[in-house]
Amino acid sequence: MCRTHIILTLIFIGGIQSSGICQQPHAKNSFYLRPCFAGIQKGFLPKYDHMEDSLAFTDSLANDMFHVSSFKIALACNGNVVKYLENKSGNKFTPEMKDAIREMHPGCTISFQGIKAISVKKGFEGQHLEFPGILKLTLKD
Repeated sequence: MCRTHIILTLIFIGGIQSSGICQQPHAKNSFYLRPCFAGIQKGFLPKYDHMEDSLAFTDSLANDMFHVSSFKIALACNGNVVKYLENKSGNKFTPEMKDAIREMHPGCTISFQGIKAISVKKGFEGQHLEFPGILKLTLKD
């Protein structure tokens, strides 16, 4: 193979790798901290169902290592926040949150924000992690 073909092949392979087409397999000890509520990570949340469910992560390894310790919700209609509530010590809706959600109209949104987790992994117990992302769901009847 001539030198030009080798160089072009290396450039091509490098371009594919940098574009994300060739991905390394997911390592066994890595995980994704994507939040979900009642197993829902996007779309619709029935406002009368799942009120006793909890906020967790989509990755089972993340759930084995961290538990959600607090979170905030912003309830919005037509793009305007109408209520902002916080659970300072858990991963479930407070009674006040449940009442506020039931009062919302279908099509309004609930945004989980300020999600904080605490490590339960042996040797790292009690270490806190603040999740920067937002989980946004649309309410439906």
